[in-house]
Amino acid sequence: MDWLVGILLLIVGMVIGFFVAKYFNEKQPNILSEDEKELTINELMTQQASQHLHQAKRISAQLSAQSEALNKQIEEYEQQLINHSTGADGNSINYFGEDATTYLRNSSPTEKNNIPDADIQPLDFASQGSGLFSGKEEVVEKESK
Repeated sequence: MDWLVGILLLIVGMVIGFFVAKYFNEKQPNILSEDEKELTINELMTQQASQHLHQAKRISAQLSAQSEALNKQIEEYEQQLINHSTGADGNSINYFGEDATTYLRNSSPTEKNNIPDADIQPLDFASQGSGLFSGKEEVVEKESK
């Protein structure tokens, strides 16, 4: 009886395998010819190349604009340094700004805590259970003769 079930399963598997193989091995009419594949690939590559060039031009324009802005800022900074060193403005460049500089000038320095000199060391309040200085007292036996 067991061998009969095995043979039936083998036959059913062969029939299913036959139809699956037939389905995958048939030529599909949707398959493009080699010339059409090459044409499609060339069109895709052309589109990607044009997109790449467009992006490269856009990035180049952005870099140019940023470079011009940086050059302008450097020239302005250089002019400020020249004016400051010659005293043309008459004002010094404030590091913090006017409001912060005024506040820092007018604020009184904070008083430091006066800590008295410790002539006496603090007491040791550690108990035996704290673990500090937990040496054991040795009991000395007296020798009696």
